[in-house]
Amino acid sequence: MIITETSRLVLRVANLDDAPLMITLMNEPAYLENIGDKEVRNLSDAVNYLKTGPMAMQQELGFSLYCCQRKDTGQTIGLTGLIKRQGIEHPEVGYAILSEHCRQGFGLESVEGVIKHAREELKLPVLQAITSVGNTASVKLLERLEFNFQRLITLPGSSEEINLFERKLV
Repeated sequence: MIITETSRLVLRVANLDDAPLMITLMNEPAYLENIGDKEVRNLSDAVNYLKTGPMAMQQELGFSLYCCQRKDTGQTIGLTGLIKRQGIEHPEVGYAILSEHCRQGFGLESVEGVIKHAREELKLPVLQAITSVGNTASVKLLERLEFNFQRLITLPGSSEEINLFERKLV
């Protein structure tokens, strides 16, 4: 199911056919460093992640992480979407793009598409985002998208302090 489109991307609901992408994406060094180890090592792990993560969240909340598919090649290049996480008051924007497609504006473009969807279709008043303190690329992207730093927080079950950003949509 297509959620939204941008000039170069289609953002669609994830499905089990996306399992191979999850293995590749979630084991890239940048993903492990900036997002964390989700312990997705094989097809079974990836299918379980999709079923209990994006697919379950989409069914339960009406939003999730979406697959980003290039219009020109049809290739799925990452995940961008909304997450509802314990310890975060509002839905949170999250994204991860395969390293070979980074620095081409796909992260920015995909998050812009998610913001538009959140405002126009989901009617959400506020979005939040988190980044690790050292993830300067994501901090710059969020600031460019008019997210404002709120404070340092610690998520339940973690000892690491992370940045919390927020953007009002109304």
